[in-house]
Amino acid sequence: MNTHIARRTAGQMDSFALMEDGNSRSLQTAGLVLTITCMVLLVWGAYLLSNPATLPIKQVRIEGEFFRLAPDRLKIMVTDKVRGGFFNLNVDTVRNVLLANPWVKEVTVQRVWPDGLRVSVSEQVAVARWGQDGLLNPAGEYFAPERETFPDELPELYGPRGTEVLVLNRFDEIQKSLQDTGMKIKNVTLNERRAWQFELDNGIRVILGKTDFDLRLKRFRDLVPLGLSGKFSQTELVDMRYTNGFAVRWKQDGSETNVETGLDYNGKKT
Repeated sequence: MNTHIARRTAGQMDSFALMEDGNSRSLQTAGLVLTITCMVLLVWGAYLLSNPATLPIKQVRIEGEFFRLAPDRLKIMVTDKVRGGFFNLNVDTVRNVLLANPWVKEVTVQRVWPDGLRVSVSEQVAVARWGQDGLLNPAGEYFAPERETFPDELPELYGPRGTEVLVLNRFDEIQKSLQDTGMKIKNVTLNERRAWQFELDNGIRVILGKTDFDLRLKRFRDLVPLGLSGKFSQTELVDMRYTNGFAVRWKQDGSETNVETGLDYNGKKT
């Protein structure tokens, strides 16, 4: 009897083992099927996302404050470069095509779900001409749009390459110094010898030279209008490279006159 019971127990254990082995294989099969299914879904999803026909860009919105740029033209430029759907659009391509326009300073491109594109454009602001072919923005950065797009009546700045910021800053200093005199600046020049001069809108050229820029500018502002009272229209050039005065070249005959002010650099009598 004990032998019979032992045989039944052994048989039951064998049955349990077979069931566990079957369950394990079923789980392995299910896991394999699930893995393959996930991989297929991932490949299919990647294909959909890379397909330009998936959520194509249908709306382009151009934002910004424009004076020299035409928003409609910018929109056409962007639309012509849209070569993908919402997920695989190359925003750098869109950005770069707009930055190729010299009047564009900065561009930000954002996707707008589900089929839109928001493009924010910052336009360059010209504060001065640089040489004959370029412009400067308020930071002294050079850009060169078509000359027919240049704003009118900008001051003209000239200098060696790499001196744009320096010359613009000097222009600002001169303009600030003369703002209460009624004199307006036409151009400022830094030549290859690093000597300064500027021209007023009435045609008078003022030479400051290579040294003592601030002091000579102050003396011009304080002394020349008084020393040339009633003679500005006859003046061609004022040379401030003198210790206690200045030299004047006259328009009519090109002759020069030295004007002694009797003042030193501090405006005190000598």
